[in-house]
Amino acid sequence: MKNAFITLIFLAAIFLVVTDGAKAQTRIQFGKGKSAATVTGSTGEFGTSYVVRAKAGQKITFKLSPARGVGIKVTAPDGRYYQSVLLDQKRGGTYVIGLDETADYTIFLGSTGRNPEAFTLTVAITKMTDI
Repeated sequence: MKNAFITLIFLAAIFLVVTDGAKAQTRIQFGKGKSAATVTGSTGEFGTSYVVRAKAGQKITFKLSPARGVGIKVTAPDGRYYQSVLLDQKRGGTYVIGLDETADYTIFLGSTGRNPEAFTLTVAITKMTDI
């Protein structure tokens, strides 16, 4: 009986750790007639994720503040890394990627240090002309 209780406590602890680290993705919504949206938040302990829908032939511009302390990773629908970059002051916290497929793209933001970081992210989707 004691072993069963200990096992139950152990399984409950694992469940709490796993579910705490797995946050749901938030869809970035654009206002009617708008091509850009801004979200604010914190990377938290394990990072945070957003999803944005974009079409082939478009480009996504990310403007992330602060320019230091927050990393950004964009993944394609099949899970491959579409782009991965640590934004720094040399880039001004701005990054642009051109898209070759219509899909939902996942944007992951995480702290590059040991502590959670507050951030503001502006995502703009426009027609690709030149990158």
